[in-house]
Amino acid sequence: MECLTPRADVQRRLVFRLGEQHHEIEADQVLEVVRVSHFTRVPHGPEALKGIANLRGRAIPILSMSRVLNNGCSDAGSDGKVIVYDHGGAVGLLVDDVLRLSSDMTAPPLQGLDDLLNVAFKVTRRASDDGSGYLSHETGGRSAVTLRAFLSFRVAGQLYGLPLEYIREVAPFKGDLAIVAKADEAMIGLIKLRDAVLPLMSLASLMGLEANRVDGSSRIIVIEHGGDLIGLVVDEMEIIHRLSQHAIDAVPAVLQRGRGDAQIDAIGRIADGQRLISILSPEKLFGHRAVAQVISQKMGTRSMERTPQEEGAVEQFLIFQLGEEYYGLPVGSVDEVTRVPSDVTRIPGAPSFVMGVTNLRGRAVPLIDQRSRFDMPASAQSAKARAIIVTMGTLQAGFIVDSVSEVRPVPTANLFAAPEFSSVRTDVFDRIAHIEADGRMILLVDPQELLTRAERDVVAMIATEKMDGS
Repeated sequence: MECLTPRADVQRRLVFRLGEQHHEIEADQVLEVVRVSHFTRVPHGPEALKGIANLRGRAIPILSMSRVLNNGCSDAGSDGKVIVYDHGGAVGLLVDDVLRLSSDMTAPPLQGLDDLLNVAFKVTRRASDDGSGYLSHETGGRSAVTLRAFLSFRVAGQLYGLPLEYIREVAPFKGDLAIVAKADEAMIGLIKLRDAVLPLMSLASLMGLEANRVDGSSRIIVIEHGGDLIGLVVDEMEIIHRLSQHAIDAVPAVLQRGRGDAQIDAIGRIADGQRLISILSPEKLFGHRAVAQVISQKMGTRSMERTPQEEGAVEQFLIFQLGEEYYGLPVGSVDEVTRVPSDVTRIPGAPSFVMGVTNLRGRAVPLIDQRSRFDMPASAQSAKARAIIVTMGTLQAGFIVDSVSEVRPVPTANLFAAPEFSSVRTDVFDRIAHIEADGRMILLVDPQELLTRAERDVVAMIATEKMDGS
């Protein structure tokens, strides 16, 4: 009887199809064959790079074999397959179909595949980043004026803010909650948020305002105080403001009365003072009768205080959108997030990606069209468009994105070094975040690489000339 156990000395090949052509590669370098339905696009990536895909929580680059071989075939469609190939690390090869695993040497194997992959994709990884490059936004080339950061949001049409240091994350409301019987009217219910059960409170009710209907457009602002954690449901997340102490005033006496009196801590004057923001006090919010009752009854809340050993276990990122893709910036690197200003001064002869210059508290700040930077087609700005203000060395610039969706904490265990691609311009992406809740892979931006050194010099010159000419 013939033994069916494969012999160790038998070489096997994997046969795959591209268009009408069949190719063979050595099977001992094939790790597995999978289907992948979604690729995260890498702006400025090499031509052969299809994108980044999620393989059981691990980010792997996907290369189009049609482009690697330059055989004139179109890229595989949604029913294509990915050969996970060991090329100094896992690399996905997108093909039309995988036909068989064979020991019949009917044709020579694909010649020079590793060399072709080297041209399309670098396997050398940059030195690991311990995060020390993300300098505090209060240092380096910045005015000595101390600025406080506030996340702003709307409730019943009014603008409020909370100090950013108290906010753990901002997440969309998905409606999956447990109702608590005989609870205070401000208590909406309980939801599961990762490893904790979170009580949801209506901020409108806490403020003595008429509560709007809670739906999928609502946002949950998770705040922490004294080790306790609650979620505040608001109508809409706005932007991040940084205000000097001179722009923060005491609350007028008339606002110290009524049901919402205990929550407003100060009034902030935004930009030129034309808009005001009511700054809430986390201490007073947690002291509200309804919130104190929830905490005292331990309705699923638990202490979220972390030991010094655990302090680096989570990093926070501002998630923004361009087209259909999402990207992330470390929250600590973001100076502020503003609506796209209407008073943008166009600069003749400036690079195409420079939209113009705006005045931000007396300082000329160039605005960068991030769609242009990421080689995306131009699109009319919507009401959700935002300018993310970032400081790079001595240069402060605003990067225009389609929208800012959330502030999300990501465990460091779910952060991976980004592969180093053959395109120098992809150095803007230094890490990849795996979002376990929905399986997404989000490219994380190194804020200091948003512009090349040469581009920084040009943009800084524009800002200086504008300021001198004002």
